[in-house]
Amino acid sequence: MVRQLGIRQYAFFKDFYNSITKIIMSLDFAPEQFQQLLQQTSDILIHWYKHIGEGKTYPNASPEEIRAVFDEALPLTAQNPADLLQTVANEVFQYSNKNIYPHYYGYITGGGNQAAILAEMLRNGLNQNNLKWHSAPANTEIEKIVLRWIAEMVGYPSEAGGVLTSGGAFANFLALAVARKIKSPVDIVQEGLYACPPMTVYVSEEGHSSVDKAVDMLGIGKKYLRKVPVNQDFEINISALEKQIMADKQAGLLPICVVGIVGTTNTGATDDLTALAGLCEKYQLWFHVDAAYGGFVAALEDYKHQFKGMEKADSMIINPHKWLYVPFESACVYVKNKEYLKQTFSLIPSYLQLDIGNDSRDDLMEYNLQLTKDFKALKIWMTLKTYGVEKLTQAIEQDILKAKYLAIKIEESNDFELLAPVPMSIVCFRYVGNKKAVNAKVDFYNDLNQRILKEIEKDGRVFLAGTQIKGATALRVCCINHRRTYEDIDYLFDVLREIGQKVANHA
Repeated sequence: MVRQLGIRQYAFFKDFYNSITKIIMSLDFAPEQFQQLLQQTSDILIHWYKHIGEGKTYPNASPEEIRAVFDEALPLTAQNPADLLQTVANEVFQYSNKNIYPHYYGYITGGGNQAAILAEMLRNGLNQNNLKWHSAPANTEIEKIVLRWIAEMVGYPSEAGGVLTSGGAFANFLALAVARKIKSPVDIVQEGLYACPPMTVYVSEEGHSSVDKAVDMLGIGKKYLRKVPVNQDFEINISALEKQIMADKQAGLLPICVVGIVGTTNTGATDDLTALAGLCEKYQLWFHVDAAYGGFVAALEDYKHQFKGMEKADSMIINPHKWLYVPFESACVYVKNKEYLKQTFSLIPSYLQLDIGNDSRDDLMEYNLQLTKDFKALKIWMTLKTYGVEKLTQAIEQDILKAKYLAIKIEESNDFELLAPVPMSIVCFRYVGNKKAVNAKVDFYNDLNQRILKEIEKDGRVFLAGTQIKGATALRVCCINHRRTYEDIDYLFDVLREIGQKVANHA
């Protein structure tokens, strides 16, 4: 059509279509409307936070009930955004778990902070893609600074290379990918694992399931993941580990990596990192530390001695969305030798080479698997700048003290039983009704506490998850929330006692 038009006619149609496009195609709101919608959004959040602790923590609605509220035909026409925001306030928030509440004790959830909420609103407005330095310059430099700050905070070498990613599972995957690449005796980029003897990876039987997933996805195979027994404090048995390494070497296998844990998901146990570092040096293995949960405790003056040896790790992960109270998602993966990250992940196609030659630029796509990567660093940067390390570590220490307070209440009670030590902020215990009458019928107590867990969900006042501790069903409480008070712990204990008695009486 353009070829059939003269310059004047084309200019007319171009201006006409441009004006029409601005009216019809733009997805932006008018400035005044956008301001009103932002105010409505902030009002929703203010109401959410103003009423923290009120009502049930867990909504206890069935999948069918929630689906019925939201399931509808694909929207083909525009809707009023103000009405949609009201729907979010009335329905999305209603059917969401209130994990910012002090009565939320499930999994390892940090509860978020309000400075980071502001950061997330700004991040979405900026819409940065940390693909190349020149595609997100402030993003890239702030991410590097944040990673350096966190390393300094917990005592890991600040010159280590690293990136921010979604969570501990992906961070563990990236770290083990580097270990596999560096410790392989063959060029696995070209040869794959076919020319390599079977590799073995070692972690305690309390290790996170993401290690299992990583060895699967990396082609190492779960058959060659060694789950090493633990001692009575749920820490890896160093003697059993060394025997397993020696046996695998004698069998013609290739041990490549030991994973040490700083804060297991089940109980919060921390392995002897100095012993693991020495063992890895002795057998020339990669030493990786999974500090996703407990790593920030190393910033506390009275606790840092427990983490000696973490600085010797070849790689380390730690999650700000856990014990730095940053909203999901944010995790750090570090590799002491920055070039190993590049050797593993760097691949620059022609369409990403135009700015090569500027040595001062770091393209974070070269240090991890992702190309598209959002501005996770902003909420961490604003969290650290707003509160400072001193205030954040005080909150972390208070979480630990409240967990220990709960443990004391359990030990002093005559109807609850502690099932594991409490080194950090996780407490595992069970309801037994009467300690003096406890018998060896494991199945009876397992069934009792499984029914208690179901009743806790049904009741909804508090939320927590269960686990297995040496075959015993446990009520598992995780204390990571800067809003929690000792009165909240008392409330939790009273609710659990009430529910325990109710379930036991209906047995």
